[in-house]
Amino acid sequence: MPLHRAVLRSVECKLMGQVPLRHPVLDIGTGDGHFASVAYNEPIDAGIDVLWRDLREAAARPGVYRAVIRSNATALSFRDATFYTVVSNCVIEHIPDLDATLSEIARVLAPGGTFATTLPSEHFPDFLLGSTILGRLGFRTLSRAYGDFFNRISHHYHVYPPEVWRRRLDEHGLRVVEHRYYFSAAAHRAFDLSHYLSVPNAISRGLTGRWVLHPAQMRLFGSWLRRYYEEPFPDIGAYQFVRCEKAG
Repeated sequence: MPLHRAVLRSVECKLMGQVPLRHPVLDIGTGDGHFASVAYNEPIDAGIDVLWRDLREAAARPGVYRAVIRSNATALSFRDATFYTVVSNCVIEHIPDLDATLSEIARVLAPGGTFATTLPSEHFPDFLLGSTILGRLGFRTLSRAYGDFFNRISHHYHVYPPEVWRRRLDEHGLRVVEHRYYFSAAAHRAFDLSHYLSVPNAISRGLTGRWVLHPAQMRLFGSWLRRYYEEPFPDIGAYQFVRCEKAG
């Protein structure tokens, strides 16, 4: 995958991979299945997404999902209290109707079950390299515009601080039992820069269908990005990990 995704997803694998999977498990937003294949060492019972192309790729990965289903997170095709664990990696911020999504997650989750997710934090736009440089040069309006632009092209509908997420989740019977920021300001600046450094990956993807033509493409930047994978979790970060329990 391109550089910016590689460094971010590796940190998220550490976080989401520590969530105990009490079966049955539902993954909301499987994508192509690559993340689940790395983060979890046991099959996920069901994964949903809205894109047939990604679902076909996820289904083709051996031992990752027992079933993949085309479904919208705002109208899940499962009975009440079907799952003991629901996981979702950087997905629900992309869904406009947040209340319908959280309501459906709470509905299909059994009492006492776990919902774990990763999300951009309120610091996402400010910690970007472009926003930081423009802000330090005194161009505050342009700095805010850069952050807003990045949120827009990332299709982020919900970029909230922890207290807002606690309230929104609690309204649907999902009590936050663990919250952690990840991805420091320095890591996020590297993430932003990596978008531009990943242009060759985007070209190779367009021409050949592969993000990486040769491992040397990634090794060149490996030592630089590894520090952000290994850094301690910061007091504040561009992203946040949230784990909830459904009221019994």
